Amino acid sequence: MTATPSAEAPASEPSTTRMSLRLGSAAAFVGAASVLFAAVAREITEPSGIAITAAVFATIVAYGLVPLMLTAAMRQGALSSWWAVAAAFLAAALWSAAGLLFAAPALLPLAPAMVNALVTAAPSASALWILAASVEVVRAGRHRWSLVFIAAFVAVLMIGSAFIELSGFDIRRVLVPLGWAAWMVDAARAIRARSSPATERPTAATADAPCANCGAPRRTDGLAFCSRCGLPYGARRA
Repeated sequence: MTATPSAEAPASEPSTTRMSLRLGSAAAFVGAASVLFAAVAREITEPSGIAITAAVFATIVAYGLVPLMLTAAMRQGALSSWWAVAAAFLAAALWSAAGLLFAAPALLPLAPAMVNALVTAAPSASALWILAASVEVVRAGRHRWSLVFIAAFVAVLMIGSAFIELSGFDIRRVLVPLGWAAWMVDAARAIRARSSPATERPTAATADAPCANCGAPRRTDGLAFCSRCGLPYGARRA
């Protein structure tokens, strides 16, 4: 009978899998930084439009490409199924198309209704992906329910930001990037814990018991009888 390594501490994980998990962890941190940068750059008004272009590029990276890389790493490390990969691919395609239409609308001349439908579907696809990826991490045995709580919070905000219009200051424009970044950091922590090598606790060395008859220390040559009284260890002379 061979013992299988547990999900909490993979003892013999292949180096390619561990490398992919580390890349996925790094991608999660890049996504968290990108989404915060996009949120800040989106509020900057600049005549040249450099800030708007940077915000669009950072949004595509944070909401589209990085989740796809992260899910591929999770799949490689047995932390998700192909359903999460499909959800990430859908979100990446929608965010990339929406960013392309926003940055260069002349490249893809579409009807305004189709553009609005595409822009509205992108946050919903991200909400679907973040919930699917969180559930997959929990099912893999990581028991990080904080991912599910943050994912549900961000999903509600992202779907609400697509269908609800508020006048004045919209708190969701702050909470959605912060919640997404918090989820990315928590996902990176889960993946880094999965990719870290298993550490075994050192067992305390048990001292060899002396001779039960005369109290002499045990021999170092491996023989099972005392060198002083000649009795086997553990025996007493009547």
